[in-house]
Amino acid sequence: MKQLKHHRPKAQAGAAVVMALFIVVLCTLAISPLIWNLFATAKTISVAAARDQADAVSVSGVDWARVILREDARVSTTDTLTEPWAVPLAESRINEGLMRKEENATETDDREVVLTGRIEDAQGRFNLRNLGAGNPRQQTWLAGFSKLCDLLSIPTEQRNLLVQTLGSMFMPILANPEEQGTTPDEVPILPALRWGEFRGKYGIAEETWNQLRPYVVILPRTSAVNANTASAEVLYAVVQDMSFADAQRVIAQRERVTFRDLADIRAVLNPNITINNDLITVNSNYFLVEGTAQVEEALIRTRALLERRDQRVYVMWRQ
Repeated sequence: MKQLKHHRPKAQAGAAVVMALFIVVLCTLAISPLIWNLFATAKTISVAAARDQADAVSVSGVDWARVILREDARVSTTDTLTEPWAVPLAESRINEGLMRKEENATETDDREVVLTGRIEDAQGRFNLRNLGAGNPRQQTWLAGFSKLCDLLSIPTEQRNLLVQTLGSMFMPILANPEEQGTTPDEVPILPALRWGEFRGKYGIAEETWNQLRPYVVILPRTSAVNANTASAEVLYAVVQDMSFADAQRVIAQRERVTFRDLADIRAVLNPNITINNDLITVNSNYFLVEGTAQVEEALIRTRALLERRDQRVYVMWRQ
């Protein structure tokens, strides 16, 4: 009996240890979801903050483009691919430029902010708004669009569908709907702001959309094509009597000496080729801005259309 009494306290102590371990396990299981939720919440807040910061950086990138274009208008009356605005912004780590000499990397914000971007002359592309029924020179631009579609091998039915859609989309707004051939019950086609809005809509095939994407744009107003920035494909389309070889020759000459006026362009062309002053220009008012801003894992891609007018630069849209 004495021996049994001697072992009972040890058995009770062992049971207490097991019970304590069991309680610890239960507490751990109960607390783990709370800890995970706290971690997930903190991660979500961090990602949201990084995304907000990246969005703010992308807005700053658009403002940077506005400043460059405004300054360019003060010193130049032509727009060419040799000007500062045409130089892409290489990958730039903004936080590196903000560090002071007496600081080391551990004393500054550890978020890595990377910005890249470029400006493109939107008037180096074929403006699809020119095909609208409200344009007095619609037929001239339609002929140019046909040349471009032939060059790119766009199917005839797709071309006709585009012409019909664009013609209706950019009709002049009249006080009486019956005057423009519609009834009050018909729903008008809302004008598109970007070529991207045609993707998967209006019966336009994906292949057609991709073929035209590098060469077309939709601007707020009708506009001429800048011969200093346009591709050979667009120049060929716009100048009625120009062959594609002639367009390539213009591009080659432009790489040596940019065009100051239309006389410079005529000088490199066959005298039989007529350049329409309403279709060709050497300066631009509209520019496309593309850029990416990255803060840690958050990546924001921005595309915007800028209009330069009266020594000021306006954001027409940003996405």
